Order: sequence, then structure tokens, then C-alpha cells
Amino acid sequence: MELSIFTYAVYAASLFLIILGIRRCVKGFPYRRFRNRLEAAGAGLSEKLRICRKNFSAEGSGMISKALRKQEQEKMDGEIYEDISFLRNLTVMGPGRQAGADYMIEQLSLRRGRLQAIYGRMLHLLRQNQRGEAVQYFSAKVGTPISGDFARLLVQWDDIDPRELLETLLSHQKNIKEVRITTQKRRDEMISDLIYLPAVLNVMLIFINFIYVAYFIDQRDLLTMFF
Repeated sequence: MELSIFTYAVYAASLFLIILGIRRCVKGFPYRRFRNRLEAAGAGLSEKLRICRKNFSAEGSGMISKALRKQEQEKMDGEIYEDISFLRNLTVMGPGRQAGADYMIEQLSLRRGRLQAIYGRMLHLLRQNQRGEAVQYFSAKVGTPISGDFARLLVQWDDIDPRELLETLLSHQKNIKEVRITTQKRRDEMISDLIYLPAVLNVMLIFINFIYVAYFIDQRDLLTMFF
């Protein structure tokens, strides 16, 4: 079946109207407003993602951030415990007794771990004769009571009697061990309480049910006798 000229004309007119409508829509489309809204939505999404990352990081201020920061501090205290063992080995072998604070902190900064960069910055401050700032920096970065004592020990390494080095290091290591044992006991007690909580709640529900059956139902029956 052949198409007539009239049919072709109708198709052409329809195509022309479609193209004309598309051009008018494109011409009247608010590009600038749409782009501004799109940029605003993107900025809002970026800000929400930034806040979310901050809340789920150790630098935030929420409960999750505090828990992560506490966990990170416990790991850094563990590294300090290992570093004290490293210093004890250096002291026993000889270099630790003869070398100064600069050498000892430099050796610690060569060890890989969470404290490596902190040791490097502390060493830089010490070489600039900023001993107090070095102690404050290390203590602020780690954020535990143990870190402040350990930083003062490193900075005052030259002033400690070589005969007392091992005893001093052992004393610091014992303090760290006691703190870790106390923290572990508290964690175990919390886990134990959480384990026994369902059993306690079940007993309380049984007790409440007993009170309801033994007392309130009798009281209700007595009241129904008067009304």
C-alpha cells in the first residue's frame, strides 16, 4: 500500500511541530536555576557526608567518636608498653645507657606504628630545645595519663642516673600493665552485666506477674462485691 502525498505532509507537519516544541522547551528551560539548585544539593550532600564521617571518626564529639577515641588510646598505650620493652633492651645491651634522649626518641621514631609520626614531631621539638612543648605535644596527641609520664621520661633521659634506668622503665611498664588490667576488668564486668540482664528482667517479670495475680486480682474481686 503506497502512502499519499497528504500522508507525507501530515508526517512532516507532525515532525515539525515536535521539533518546534522541543526547541521552545529547551529555550525556556531555567538552566541557571536548575544549576544553582543542583550545586546547592551537592553542597548539602557533601556537608552531610562530612558531618557523618566526623561523627564516625575518632576526632568527632559524639558517643561513637568517644568510643573510637578511647579504643585508639588503649592501642597507643599498648604501643607505649612495647616501646618501653624496646628501650629496656637497648639499655641492657648498652646503647641506652650511654646515648641521650635524642638518640632514644630517634630509635622510637623508626619503629612502625601509630606513634611513629608523633615521635618524629617530638624529636623535632626536642632538637629545637623545646622540651616542655615536646612533652605537651606527645601527651595531647595520645591523650592518656600514661603518655604524659612517658614523654617526661624520654625528655629527661639525659638527667636520669644510668643505674636507675632499668628500674624506672620497669616501674612505668608496671603502671601501664595495672591500668590495662583495670580497664579489662571493667570491660569484663560490663559484659557480664549485659549477659545477666535478660535473666534479671525475666525474674522481675515473673515477680510482677505474681504480685498482679496474688494481690490485684483479689482486690478486684473484693471491689466487684461492693459495686
